[in-house]
Amino acid sequence: MPGFRDLFSSSNFRSTVERYCNDVGWKIAEIDDRRTVIRFRMDSGRHQTLYIIRYDETLEFSCPSALAFDTEDEVPGWLSTKLMQRNSQTKIGFWCIEEIQDKYVFSCMHNAEMELINTEYFRRVVNVLVGECDRFEGAVLD
Repeated sequence: MPGFRDLFSSSNFRSTVERYCNDVGWKIAEIDDRRTVIRFRMDSGRHQTLYIIRYDETLEFSCPSALAFDTEDEVPGWLSTKLMQRNSQTKIGFWCIEEIQDKYVFSCMHNAEMELINTEYFRRVVNVLVGECDRFEGAVLD
């Protein structure tokens, strides 16, 4: 069996993520040797998009929310404070602000060392992030 670094190397990233997604029954929307996109239709009726990006020895899992702002000054401080408080209550995932297409977006993210990832951990991280993001959107947008 290949080592953990080999599982997510640039040449194996795609096949490993495809196998993990197949094992848990998820359809991949986009994939290449460095990035994967998975879209979920949630019970709430909303859709969540999860990105997995391969860095040296780390995978970044990111689920951007629908809350996007044109400038940093428009980002509500009270909401940032609430999400920072939420970060202290979670073991998987954290809230951050990502700059995506010239917008400031609240995203739920998790960074994991490749050597820690197996199918079950992969499934758990993805489920936690998309669920957390969906609950957040439901509380703020609905």
